[in-house]
Amino acid sequence: MAIRFLALIRQAGEGPEQRDRILARLAAVPGPMRVCDYWRLVVAFSGSPAIEVEHGVILGALFDRRYPARVDQLPDEERRKIEGTRGRHLIDAYWGGYVALLAGEGGSIDVVRAPFGELPCYHMTLGDATVVASDVGLMIEAGMLRPSVRWEAVARELAWRDLRTAETCLDGVRALQGGERLRADAVGIHVDRLWSPWDFAACSTALAEDEAEEMVGRSVRACVAARASQFEHVLLMLSGGLDSSIIAACLAGQKRPLSLLTLVTHDAVGDERDYGRLMARAVGLPLHEALRDAARIDPARSLAARLPRPARRMFEQESARLAREAAASEGTDAIFTGGGGDNIFCALQSASPAADRLLTGGPGRAFLATATEISRLAPASLFAVIRAAVGRTWSWRRSSPTAPDHLFLSGIARAAAGSAAPHAWLAAPRGALPGKAAHIKLLAYADSFLQGTDPQAHLPTVAPLLGQPLVETCLRVPSWCWFEDGRNRAVARRAFASVLPEEITGRRSKGSPDGFLGEICERHGAALREMLLGGLLAQQGIIDTDAVERALDAAGPMAPADFGRLLRLADVEAWARSWASRSAA
Repeated sequence: MAIRFLALIRQAGEGPEQRDRILARLAAVPGPMRVCDYWRLVVAFSGSPAIEVEHGVILGALFDRRYPARVDQLPDEERRKIEGTRGRHLIDAYWGGYVALLAGEGGSIDVVRAPFGELPCYHMTLGDATVVASDVGLMIEAGMLRPSVRWEAVARELAWRDLRTAETCLDGVRALQGGERLRADAVGIHVDRLWSPWDFAACSTALAEDEAEEMVGRSVRACVAARASQFEHVLLMLSGGLDSSIIAACLAGQKRPLSLLTLVTHDAVGDERDYGRLMARAVGLPLHEALRDAARIDPARSLAARLPRPARRMFEQESARLAREAAASEGTDAIFTGGGGDNIFCALQSASPAADRLLTGGPGRAFLATATEISRLAPASLFAVIRAAVGRTWSWRRSSPTAPDHLFLSGIARAAAGSAAPHAWLAAPRGALPGKAAHIKLLAYADSFLQGTDPQAHLPTVAPLLGQPLVETCLRVPSWCWFEDGRNRAVARRAFASVLPEEITGRRSKGSPDGFLGEICERHGAALREMLLGGLLAQQGIIDTDAVERALDAAGPMAPADFGRLLRLADVEAWARSWASRSAA
């Protein structure tokens, strides 16, 4: 059963009446909730796992870096270290999907969320108290939140595609990001960062090229094994791509119950069954195949309706439906995906890794070899890659450029979005290598992907490659090591070459949902038109309705970027309507 929690942190010096009022609010939450009272900190939670320390509780999955299995209890010495370091010891010695709520000395309260942890943590102010919860639904059920859409934040959500920060799209609700610690003390509420990818990206921590393959392979196996230890029977979404195939090999090697499901579309680019079948034969398991059906999509329904921001996509409705049906048929208790693999394994098409090679080793054969590999991958001329790499070595061009997406947005929305990329990880420190900056930008997108986790989901969905130890290991790999034979993710390919079919390790193509997006647009064109031209985004002046109408009226097929963007607008519209109806109730 998935963890859900609601906690209240009250001001120091408040009397028993205020404490009783807090307990009464928690008691009003529907469903069986266990309540732990640490005086200033009161926590109500349901589900498992949960580990109590002397003055607090750690909720969600916790793993020890030394052992690939879930931690169910902690020795007294470890509990003291966690409380004595105000949660930092968790970041250093453990990992997982946890949120820790700790009552410290002097009346201070600390809330720590795991780096790349899938258990969400939102917070808001309620009078003189602070509310912390796994989901806004609990805040609403306890009568603590009356939801209201924050339209300026919606504009930023649309402009900065999949780069999410502490800001949510509901008034008064903020998210504690992975690796952050919220502290409530006599001074007030403040948030500091305990973990940053830049701590592992320095040249001084880099792995030697000959050890990168072994270290990455070992870390992948440990993270997948730890994640699988939580469950009895896993359903793996197997596309036949490199990332999900690596997970399949790791899970099959553990001799644990495993089922495989691949999803296909009518479009050839979205049909990867041949690769999926190859991998299924390699692990000796049947492959279940299911066809996405655009007719089953409901444009007015948002998968993010319970989330404080529109962090899900319309086409995922079919993925979720087919996965649920397969899970029920196979009796599985979790869904695993290869999500985030491209990000951690540095799937770049950029000259930045060649710039790293030039900055660290100077011009010569090594730099030329890296530039050649990237030119084969791009594809681009060798001269173009060399010129771009040299340009990236200039100090003012070392960070990975990020620009807002203004397509179909109004002038008002563009102004609200701003021009500076919002994610803290994109601020590269002095002397940062441009290839590392580009890799960390990919990780920022992966971190934002986890904002779509819903604690109320019937089955947990786990991306085992987004494990903190694996992310840290991959950050220590020099960026140019990921490129070989005109392919990216080379270190991961070599690490698992002995257990994957050669057709998969050597694969250059990649599947895409674009064809299915086109099917959705064609099938539901009238509904999309009504939603976008007569909806809340139009009423709030966030979208440029004239530009949207021209795109909808355009003769012939739209470019993928256009119909993908229109569907994204519809995603946000459906989300906004779900919250507007709740606010009006």
